[in-house]
Amino acid sequence: MDFFAESRPDQNKIDDMANINLELGPIKAWSFSTLTKFEECPFRVYLNKVERLPEPSGPAAERGTAIHTLAEDYVQGVIGELPDELKHYKTSFEELRTLYADAKVEVEGDWGFTQAWEPTGWVAPDTWARIKLDVYVSESETSARAIDHKTGKKWGNELKHGSQLMTYAVACFMRDPKLEYLETELWYLDHKHGPTIQSYTREQATMFQPGIHERAIKMTTCTEFDPKPSKHNCRWCHYAKSGACEWGVID
Repeated sequence: MDFFAESRPDQNKIDDMANINLELGPIKAWSFSTLTKFEECPFRVYLNKVERLPEPSGPAAERGTAIHTLAEDYVQGVIGELPDELKHYKTSFEELRTLYADAKVEVEGDWGFTQAWEPTGWVAPDTWARIKLDVYVSESETSARAIDHKTGKKWGNELKHGSQLMTYAVACFMRDPKLEYLETELWYLDHKHGPTIQSYTREQATMFQPGIHERAIKMTTCTEFDPKPSKHNCRWCHYAKSGACEWGVID
């Protein structure tokens, strides 16, 4: 704690909302994807995280995972030729590959944070938040880029993706006390229209942080996971289709 108190100018605000002694519920850690599912239907997350009922991924998710692996392997030089799946961002991936060779790029970062937003292990006794970032580019001691690769459609996901960018921004500033400027980018690999870019200063990220923090606290202190059945929420839910959830709404 001393290191952050001495070197991070926003430490007082972080201490104010950390709720370090707050008793957590059965789900003690969150990620952006799990938090999104919780806000749609807490019972779905309960079945997955508490009851440990498997939730198999569909073809779209499996394709996305495969393309993310291709992107990682290309940037790291594991494969030589740029895969066709990445062709819309050819120049950008070539740049990342060069920067990676210069030790300026981190890929597939598994970042863990405590309830006080201090960096910790991905799986540690005090892990409260897990942020998985596809690419982190260090441009200087005070400036960086955070990149997330997306497959599938862009339109209709603007609000969710914007919230994801804010979460990444908060995590980047909390991880690096010297960072003052961050550019977050969503690369829609299936489309030619280019990335969605949002820039943040440390002051801006600090303004967004309490909202993200309180959303995550609501999930990690939850003890009653009420279902929220609807055609929208149940449409892509495995538990609704399998019958594991008795409240599932099936067309």
